[in-house]
Amino acid sequence: MITSLRGRETRPQTVHRPGAKRHETPASDWVPTTCRMCLVGCGVLVNAKDGKVLNVIGNPDSPVNRGRICAKGKSGIMNHYNPNRVMRPLKRTTAEKGIGVDPKWQEISWEEAIDTVASKMRKICAEDPRKLYLQTWGASQEFTTWLGVLRPAVGTPYVQTGVSPNCGKTVHSIQFLMAGGFHQEPDLAHCRYLIDCGTQMGVATREGFNHQVPDCAQARERGMKFVVVDPIGNNAASKADEWLPIRPGTDAAFGLGILNVLLNEAKIYDAEYLKHFTNATYLTGSTGKFARDPATGKPFVFDQSDGLIKVFDDPGVKEPMLEGEAEVRGQKVKPAFELIKARAAEYPAERVEEITSIPAKTLKRIAREFGEAACIGATVLIDGVEVPYRPVCLDWDRGPQGHKHAWHHTWALAMVNVVLGAVNVVGSIHSTDTASNFPVKKWPEAGQDGILMSSGSTHRGGGHFTAFPGRTPARPERWDLFELFPVAAHTRTLVPEVYKDPGKWGIDHKIEMVIHSPGNQVMGGWGDVRAVIDWYKSIDLVVGFAVEINETHELDDIVLPMCTYLEEGTFDDSSVYPFPAVAGEGVGVCQIQQKVVEPAEGIRTIGAVMTEIYQRAGILDQVYDALNHVKGMTPANALKPGECYSMDEVSDRIAKSRFGNDYGWEWFKENGVLVWPRTVDERYPGRFVNARIALYLENFIDRGEELKAVLDEMGLSWDLADYEPIPEWRPCDSFERMRRGEIDAIGVNYKLPYAYGGFGHANPWINELCNKLPRSYGVLINPRLARKKGIKNGDSIWLESPVKKVQAVAHVTECVHPEVVGIAGNAGHWAKGKPLSIGKGVNFNGLLPYGIEMVDVISSALDQCAPLKVYRA
Repeated sequence: MITSLRGRETRPQTVHRPGAKRHETPASDWVPTTCRMCLVGCGVLVNAKDGKVLNVIGNPDSPVNRGRICAKGKSGIMNHYNPNRVMRPLKRTTAEKGIGVDPKWQEISWEEAIDTVASKMRKICAEDPRKLYLQTWGASQEFTTWLGVLRPAVGTPYVQTGVSPNCGKTVHSIQFLMAGGFHQEPDLAHCRYLIDCGTQMGVATREGFNHQVPDCAQARERGMKFVVVDPIGNNAASKADEWLPIRPGTDAAFGLGILNVLLNEAKIYDAEYLKHFTNATYLTGSTGKFARDPATGKPFVFDQSDGLIKVFDDPGVKEPMLEGEAEVRGQKVKPAFELIKARAAEYPAERVEEITSIPAKTLKRIAREFGEAACIGATVLIDGVEVPYRPVCLDWDRGPQGHKHAWHHTWALAMVNVVLGAVNVVGSIHSTDTASNFPVKKWPEAGQDGILMSSGSTHRGGGHFTAFPGRTPARPERWDLFELFPVAAHTRTLVPEVYKDPGKWGIDHKIEMVIHSPGNQVMGGWGDVRAVIDWYKSIDLVVGFAVEINETHELDDIVLPMCTYLEEGTFDDSSVYPFPAVAGEGVGVCQIQQKVVEPAEGIRTIGAVMTEIYQRAGILDQVYDALNHVKGMTPANALKPGECYSMDEVSDRIAKSRFGNDYGWEWFKENGVLVWPRTVDERYPGRFVNARIALYLENFIDRGEELKAVLDEMGLSWDLADYEPIPEWRPCDSFERMRRGEIDAIGVNYKLPYAYGGFGHANPWINELCNKLPRSYGVLINPRLARKKGIKNGDSIWLESPVKKVQAVAHVTECVHPEVVGIAGNAGHWAKGKPLSIGKGVNFNGLLPYGIEMVDVISSALDQCAPLKVYRA
């Protein structure tokens, strides 16, 4: 049942439960919980009888998805009744490891399994916690809680919260810079013009998926124009008004081309916003650094109202100069905005066409349409409060950040929204968790130079760190070389690379134990699979939680069976993702995952297993202390040293700490969903945040100079040209190879709306969908390339990259850029524990060259352009 706090009723869409009226069947028949078949976490109702799961439907009481459910969610039943499920702890009995090597599993008792893990953990914690590496992504949010807690509890820096080598590499950092939040999405309820660049927001993927899809459909019916910029004519492109096939690795040129039209040709930008909510007016000298007041160190601006130079936050500043030139102590200076305009001017549409293959006329038209739709200066009333109205959004995600120069690709796109003032206001791009007044007050604040400061999300296990002002570089002490990437959110992409020669980097410790989720990091976590497997083989003890044995588990020493989400309960709070809210949503929501049926015999919950391991390792009190901090426990509900709590008791204490004693675990189990009204400033915080966006990233100059000094000291030579304040397009390796005629195509990965991660294809219902839709397991090839190579639809072909050669089935279609081979999902399995998936499709990550030279020096994102030769098999 839906419950509203603070006197406001919500009206979610009515979706009736099959065979019963809403709220009139007992909870034992329809149990409210949260789906864990992907990261979104939709509210669902599960029908169970006599310990058997009969049906899963969307929960109409959940604002997260409003009663809707996707194919992945529906297939949760099949995942639960997986015939290949691991039912007992397993121990490897052969020392050899590798692809196709039989581990010769032996069933062991829980006592032996837990004691083996706890003994190793006790030793590591006593010697050096850096010897412990944790991988938390996939299948259950309990991994983030019960494994991620070891970072603050014992001090290991290695908590890998994502699987993909590009997960969150720039999108979260940029959200910290632009808005102080974590995720980004459009306010589709009011948007009039949406550009999806390298993402399928509103159609096939991303946070709030089942909420955003109908919102996008309604927006299109209302007249919103929808443009998709992507090498693949994917699901989003099929719904778009226009699809612009873009050459891979050229997103920065596209973004800068749009900026050039807006700033230099059409002259459409939100001048008042730029003056007062960004650092665009800060005066900049010939070195690229700000002119600063010697006494305070604060940047100067030029006040056109009286012709005086003043510090930016001088209360007397009335009209800071956005365009023009001034003089400070005999030095010619310009507002940072002038430098941004000058960089954009280097990308006229004709040059952008040569780089991206998008016609110059199309680029100019799209840019002008987008700018005009922004309604610069317009406001609207929301619940009686006047707020800016900028109904345009250029959204991007995984595509543009999956490149060698990921930061520049994505920052160029993000700047398009900023110059139009289209950030966290009505109709614009939103950072969905920027501001909160309840249940915890959380607002970004101004810090150095008046810039919007965010602590990032360091509470999320391994943490995602903000890019401003960044960190001081130093000689690395970690296997992920975190110290050499001073503005990166995280750097876990580098670990198998460092294994090749740890002495080169001065690393003084060995990773001795890995504990991982079922996220299948071998197939999706990095590039070249051989390098990844070599790293896993070097580790003394690899421990994996499993529903079924996937490719990563085949390298394990101990496998621990785990619950499906239908057998496990957890209070999912802001330690994982801040309380979910869709852009502009009028309510906040907290919903739980609860046990629907008892775990199968021999299966234990993740939290219970880890609690016993921590107790035996002698660190349970430290874990509880860290959880008290991370979860914001009140004194009355804090986990006490010397005690050992059940998972229900922990959930009860978290719930009461957040919402008070009336809303404990039992209340949530009965009601499932709690909502509360969000105020206008929470929903549209853009102009309510008293801080500026760092549109011009002056701090990158300092961090780059500091990094060069460290690298010189280490005898290393990196190209640090990317450490500059304004985006620039630079070609990636595959782009250059195509230009020289050395390869036939660039392999590009894209997502399917019905398959998720490296474990979805083993589900019979998902596999059935993939078999019926030929692009799911086949690869997309443009007719131009197919004719050149003598390939016909349905032919068996070879895809050969510098690191791997794989066989595939050609799906010849116009829905792919002529220079691209489109590879869907995360298929191509070989693990015997996934018999339904073996030999179907292509494992994309296995085709990727992997090494320091393929990594973005800013974000550590791995270049996901696969250079391919293509020929008939």
